[in-house]
Amino acid sequence: MNSAATGERFEVLDSWRGVCAIMVVIYHFIFIVDTPFLQNEFILNSYLFVDFFFVLSGFVVCHAYRDRIRDRRQFTGFLLRRIGRLWPLHLAILFAMMLGVMAINVIGYHPERLLIDAKSGNYSLRALLLNAFLLNSMGFYGSAWNGPAWSIGAEFYTYFLFALVVLTARRKLLLVSSALAVGAVAIIVVFAPAYMNSTADFGYIRCIAGFFTGVGAYHLHAALRHRRLPFATPLELASLALAAAFIVAAGRGPDKAHVLSVLAPLAFALPILVFAREGGLASRLMRLDPLQALGRWSFSIYLIHMPVLVLAVSYGLWLHGDLAGIDLRREVIVDGVAKQLYDVGPVGAGVLLVLVVALVVALAALSFRLVEVPWRDRFARLARVQEKPLRLLPSARMAPRYGAPVPVRVKRR
Repeated sequence: MNSAATGERFEVLDSWRGVCAIMVVIYHFIFIVDTPFLQNEFILNSYLFVDFFFVLSGFVVCHAYRDRIRDRRQFTGFLLRRIGRLWPLHLAILFAMMLGVMAINVIGYHPERLLIDAKSGNYSLRALLLNAFLLNSMGFYGSAWNGPAWSIGAEFYTYFLFALVVLTARRKLLLVSSALAVGAVAIIVVFAPAYMNSTADFGYIRCIAGFFTGVGAYHLHAALRHRRLPFATPLELASLALAAAFIVAAGRGPDKAHVLSVLAPLAFALPILVFAREGGLASRLMRLDPLQALGRWSFSIYLIHMPVLVLAVSYGLWLHGDLAGIDLRREVIVDGVAKQLYDVGPVGAGVLLVLVVALVVALAALSFRLVEVPWRDRFARLARVQEKPLRLLPSARMAPRYGAPVPVRVKRR
């Protein structure tokens, strides 16, 4: 039975995707502007919400495609859809950020950290090419340009691995997925210096751990979907409480990640399994229109927020301080690690955060309509053509072979 034929849409899980995207925005904001959130371990560890995206992606993609990749045509069609889902918006945002940083460099009035270089730094031409081709999570270069986009590169190549596994080992998908998830976690424990805060170095391995945990979680969901979920509301609240407790216990921010953080895929698989049933009060709340909209725009929110933070917030505050003759940056010690953050006061930081979130969401809604949806649909049409059996495609007219007589029409008088 085609798993996608069950009619499940997982709208509640999409809403959670939007909420998690906003948490990632807040997480990156607090490492630019000094806020009281720096004392909050839940916010400090919110980099782990990226693992929620990976697990949910594995869950949803397995639901939609585990029975739809049976030959090379469907394999290619799947990859075309995934390219259309990720690459156009990634390129558009990267290009826009490149133009912004280039304009600042042409003006020549900027802090040294925004300097464009050929081979090194946060804004090098070498890093630009690696980012453009989604090779930004393979350890070739550090975090650069649109830093959070490392996860987009990791996810694309994980899609390729998933399709390959489905095509070659369909009946053993659960077994192979479990082995890949466990193997990836083992590699992170042994080799990754920051455990689950791996990004441009071990980001691809981190994505494999989360994505294939999501594939395993979907198999469990498919086996239990026809059974009623008892005590749905208490289970939803309990799963959220356990996930929140895990996030708090997973370390002291990105610089002090604990080995416990490698269990993030399992910690997020539990609420995903519970909320996939959409049976409790929390699920009904997550169906509210604003939260559903955040879910639709979540991918755009995730990709857009860092260019906004770099070009509008960080550069804007530097420019204001430089023109006013004051240095707004000061050293803040976060659990023993020195950070250079902008100090605008607690009230100013709160107002600025609200404005940033509002701007990011507004731009995300615009990019969703103008870039994400049109290009996703174009690639989906290409995929549908590719997936058609050859016998259903219009046959091309046979060209005459060399030396064969060419029929000539003679007009009769």
